[in-house]
Amino acid sequence: MILDDIIRFRRSHFPREFSGESVPDSLIHRMLENARWAPSHKLTMPWRFRVFAGEEKNALCAAMEQYYLQFTPAEKFDQKKLDKIRTYPVKVSHIISIGMHPGGAVPEWEELAATAMAVQNMWLTLTEEPNAAGYWTSGNGTGSDFMKQKTGLLADDKQLGFFLLGMVAQKRTHAERPHL
Repeated sequence: MILDDIIRFRRSHFPREFSGESVPDSLIHRMLENARWAPSHKLTMPWRFRVFAGEEKNALCAAMEQYYLQFTPAEKFDQKKLDKIRTYPVKVSHIISIGMHPGGAVPEWEELAATAMAVQNMWLTLTEEPNAAGYWTSGNGTGSDFMKQKTGLLADDKQLGFFLLGMVAQKRTHAERPHL
């Protein structure tokens, strides 16, 4: 693929589209290596990624369910949302916790931008793979002390979500965008 196509064909795929088939570990390693090359002012490399697979992934999924049941106010409870979370252990291949460590050497917004670019590099890596897909969720307890503890982040770290990975039968590649 040429760079323009890789950028333009990058798409989110929802976990409900995932087949349950495992994303190859070699692809996960490539994604993380490409993330490492994201721009980072003063080379602070603030991203903190942790890959959850197998039983560790299932335990994280159980923690997401527990968080939803324990911390969702009754008036906001949605059974469909809970049911969706309960599909993660069988649908999602890997979960990458997205964290950021603001080191103080540069403004925090620059650390946030660097982390988002690292995630984009992972996503762009997926674009070349015919059936591997991802979805960045900022739900499931993102940012809570509960989830920071479950994902191993430090007290001063920020949790920015979870990158859910899976295999899909057919990837979407086209979308409409207004011209600038």
